[in-house]
Amino acid sequence: MHDTAAQEHAAAGFQEDLAKLVVRVTVAALILLHTWAVINGEQAIRDTLMRWNLPVGLAWTAVIFEGIAPVLVILGVYARIGAWMMTFWMVMAFLLAHIDTGHIFELAANGVGWRVEGPFFFLALSFAVALQGAGRFGLNI
Repeated sequence: MHDTAAQEHAAAGFQEDLAKLVVRVTVAALILLHTWAVINGEQAIRDTLMRWNLPVGLAWTAVIFEGIAPVLVILGVYARIGAWMMTFWMVMAFLLAHIDTGHIFELAANGVGWRVEGPFFFLALSFAVALQGAGRFGLNI
């Protein structure tokens, strides 16, 4: 009977680590795609920085927070640090781009869902990865 309990415990640990892998790769891969837009001239971050009278060159910090940090998370190399970086980035996005514009109080353009549900998804799941870590399916474990 002891052997069965050990097997169940091992299976539960495997499932938990697999869930951590799925969450961390999903959120990091989706955030990583945003860096491609910034590199190719997407203007939303630059427009937000200009609205706050901040240097437009800060838009390139997206390469760190939306590029390097997600790669760390996907690989499981310093995944918590990468996830904290992504969490910080999304908090800044809410503060600089969504609160003062009133977006957080609006529905999506088609009237279905919350206008900022994507950014909130990124924030919540980045925070979850920062709290729980990579699990055993990471290169630094």
